[in-house]
Amino acid sequence: MPAMYDRWIHAAVIILIVFGSIMVISTSVGMSAQAPNVVRNTIIRQTVFLIISYFAMVKVARVFQLWLKNKSFLSVLDVIGVLIVGLLLFVLLFSSAVNGAKSWIQLPGGMGTIQPSEFAKAFLIVYMGVNMYHIGPKRKTLMQIIFRPTFFFVAFALLIIAQPDFGTIVVLTMIFLICNIVPSHYKLSGIQSLCKIALACIVVGLAFSMTHVGITILEGILGENNYQLARFINADNPFTNIFGTGYNLTYSLYAIANGGITGLGLGQSAQKYGYLPEAETDFILPVTIEELGLFGLLVIVLCYGIILYRLFYFAKRAADDGTRMILVGTAVYLSIHFILNIGGVSAFLPLTGVPLLFISSGGSSLLSIMILMGVCQSIISLIRRQRKRVLR
Repeated sequence: MPAMYDRWIHAAVIILIVFGSIMVISTSVGMSAQAPNVVRNTIIRQTVFLIISYFAMVKVARVFQLWLKNKSFLSVLDVIGVLIVGLLLFVLLFSSAVNGAKSWIQLPGGMGTIQPSEFAKAFLIVYMGVNMYHIGPKRKTLMQIIFRPTFFFVAFALLIIAQPDFGTIVVLTMIFLICNIVPSHYKLSGIQSLCKIALACIVVGLAFSMTHVGITILEGILGENNYQLARFINADNPFTNIFGTGYNLTYSLYAIANGGITGLGLGQSAQKYGYLPEAETDFILPVTIEELGLFGLLVIVLCYGIILYRLFYFAKRAADDGTRMILVGTAVYLSIHFILNIGGVSAFLPLTGVPLLFISSGGSSLLSIMILMGVCQSIISLIRRQRKRVLR
């Protein structure tokens, strides 16, 4: 790690990824009857994910400052962005649908899958920050400042909508809108007003869509048997179709209720034994609460709180809009995933399928957030050294 990195964030990240790996392995026991080697394979896979992701974070933390100051870095990011667009297009054209969405690329030899949309979210945060860092101070026109980030956002959004992946498009849109609000650049004031209005419309629209009137309107627009409509209906009352579209959410609530305050004990979840599909990914939190109770949830909330507080703390002290955008964007990325995942599995919000970052199984989401943590640690190191020089 670079000199003067934030040890609070580092400690919270390590606790979360270790805690998450333990829960993923515990959850995999529920699939051992159908696949006897699943626990061993899960341990190997999680170990590989952890090692690769951690070293990626450390490497990026050490070198990102050098990349940031290099004027050609934005051009390198352009190439990476085009590659991600290509991967998203490849997913649409050649991958098979899983749970109604084409979001994953199957790796050869049973090595697993890649979800390009996870990298699109992390890329957009870094790209918007680096673009502002290099172009913003040059007094460029509004179009020169916002064109390239907007191009990548629109390209990502259209391809993800086509998958379709409702959760990812919500996260990507929130990141884009809030990151545009962060800079103090005078030429962005009009765009920032539009972004604030759009944010308000999203929040109000989502809240209205969960009312009986909103659901009725959605039913008229989407059709009675639409899969996305079912998510809103189940959030309103998952017990209306327990053995149909409300099945996952019903057993998620059973798991949470079974856990109570102290939980049943590590490894003792009943719902992971075939009752709760996707228990190691989207629904890992209910299994965690069932086994470890509210204390398990408290560990996650506390670590998330530390990371978010420290990111906003240093964002306020950043000397430029670009690095501030990256810190705030990362905090938004974490926050929206946290809210959508917890809200979804507890029936406060429609299910979106977004993972609980650091905790859920999945190499793409873990690698993308760990790379972002490395970027943030590098920026924090830069901020601390800049402030130290000023104080001398």
